[in-house]
Amino acid sequence: MDQSISDAAIAEMEAGIYGLQTFVLGHYVQIIRNADLEELQELGSGTFGTVYHGRWRGTDVAIKRIKKSCFAGRLSEQERLTKDFWREAQILSKLHHPNVVAFYGVVPDGPGGTLATVTEFMVNGSLRHVLLRKSRALDRRKKLLIARDAAFGMEYLHLKNIVHFDLKCDNLLVNLGDPQRPICKRMMDFQVGDFGLSRIKRNTLVSGGVRGTLPWMAPELLNGSSSRVSEKVDVFSFGIALWEILTGEEPYANMHCGAIIGGIVSNTLRPPIPERCDTEWRKLMEECWSPDPAARPSFTVITDRLRVMSTALQPKRYNQVDIILKAKLGKSIAHLVTKAYMNRGRGTNGLSVPRKMLHSYNVVVH
Repeated sequence: MDQSISDAAIAEMEAGIYGLQTFVLGHYVQIIRNADLEELQELGSGTFGTVYHGRWRGTDVAIKRIKKSCFAGRLSEQERLTKDFWREAQILSKLHHPNVVAFYGVVPDGPGGTLATVTEFMVNGSLRHVLLRKSRALDRRKKLLIARDAAFGMEYLHLKNIVHFDLKCDNLLVNLGDPQRPICKRMMDFQVGDFGLSRIKRNTLVSGGVRGTLPWMAPELLNGSSSRVSEKVDVFSFGIALWEILTGEEPYANMHCGAIIGGIVSNTLRPPIPERCDTEWRKLMEECWSPDPAARPSFTVITDRLRVMSTALQPKRYNQVDIILKAKLGKSIAHLVTKAYMNRGRGTNGLSVPRKMLHSYNVVVH
């Protein structure tokens, strides 16, 4: 199937008569012309494509150009993959949260007929790279803020009935522009050929092989005892990510894959916790990577506990009553801030748009 789309077809999309509307289930997906993008620097490449730091109408963005080979195969397979791509775009375009990287739209007319996605650009890249370069510069308070941001993003996704299956520091993006307040956001990405970002939150059916990255994978994804899993697989991964944030290291870096699988499945292998680890941080990690999914806390519980831990590190300017009230009101305040952020970062049609564009330009599929 030729993925190229003519200018006339793009004009039809903008007019609301684009033929793939069936694929996006009646929800707006923003169409971005390739001519409107400027590629500034290649950031990396992989199996599915190449990511660039770019600019879209004056705003810094991340452009992921997807290899045409990702849609190869028999005609029926090409059609399935293309349909899955647009369904994924529909899901991502509905996500609006300050701790989830904003999805701006799809580029249907890339070089050689390729497809691309355009998302929010996070200047410092992945948390894994930041930990490798600046682990010592991140004190306990900043690490708590980063962990809390990541948990807020995951709480939102689970409330949307989305299980990601691949939570790790490589997939958390950060902005360290304010040295006093690092910002962490959950990256939602296409996995062409293995879509399913929208798998149902509870009793999720896993098919087509295991999903995720080995050291972060929950035992129930590896032991083959059941084809149904829950959102608690993400909680297990978050426990391992907490260890990454704490130590700045990669889990089981020098172990063979077979030994890692055996240790996770038998529940005899977890990352070694440093003696200096805070008691509450240790307790939360251990609960997250519990072998029993039912014993793992929800992300709502996790965010509450990280908030209490953060409050404990605040300068002691409040009396005990103030601290208790602050902890109780924190959730409501966070909700109001999130709502304000979401409304500020969306156009009149509900799509994410860069802040610089809120009063200038907005292209959507009607």
